[in-house]
Amino acid sequence: MTISGPRFLLVDDHALFRMGLGLMLAERWPRSLLTQAGSWHQALEHLRAQPVDVVLLDVHLPDGHGLDDLPALRQAAPQTRVLLMSSDVDADQVALARQAGADGFVPKAAQADEIVAAVQAILRGEQAYGALSYTALSPRAGGLVAAGTRPDPAWCASEGLPTFTDCQLDILRHLGRGTPNKAIARHMGMSESAVRAEVSWITEWLQATSRQEAYARAVARGLLAP
Repeated sequence: MTISGPRFLLVDDHALFRMGLGLMLAERWPRSLLTQAGSWHQALEHLRAQPVDVVLLDVHLPDGHGLDDLPALRQAAPQTRVLLMSSDVDADQVALARQAGADGFVPKAAQADEIVAAVQAILRGEQAYGALSYTALSPRAGGLVAAGTRPDPAWCASEGLPTFTDCQLDILRHLGRGTPNKAIARHMGMSESAVRAEVSWITEWLQATSRQEAYARAVARGLLAP
């Protein structure tokens, strides 16, 4: 089979998770090249041997830590984009990931559409931290904000965290025109469930009660031109 799609390297010490992730990516990019590594050492060996477009890297590995070792990965493959993954995500990890130059971060518990959307964003040259918004990370006295509550925009701005990607801004423009999710998905080449998840996050982030109000708030904040 001719390899005409993206070249992925999946790095995780759990074989079943790698297998599931590989099947998910192969379904979306059937002509991609999927390579797996179960350790940090194996990942570096592969990166030095052949080019990779996107590394999906578990933060916690038996012989390394994704955040601490990211500079070595960048040195081995400076053009490779990096999507970090973790089963336990906190605000400090997110801030460190951005400082270290990671292109995105997704929880392992994220839905398949959210992971695919993150990979799509990275392949477009964007950052992919949007899925973390569903965990509503924000530092507070005594720990993190509970899942399902709104993140603190002021804190995100102070940490340099992105509020909206270009993809999300495009969705906001569609919301302003009253475009339904199915039409947005068709126009943007996304699944309808992925669009639904993005719309849910966008309206929550803007503290809007409707799609039209989300658009109006985005315009008022200067995120979009009227």
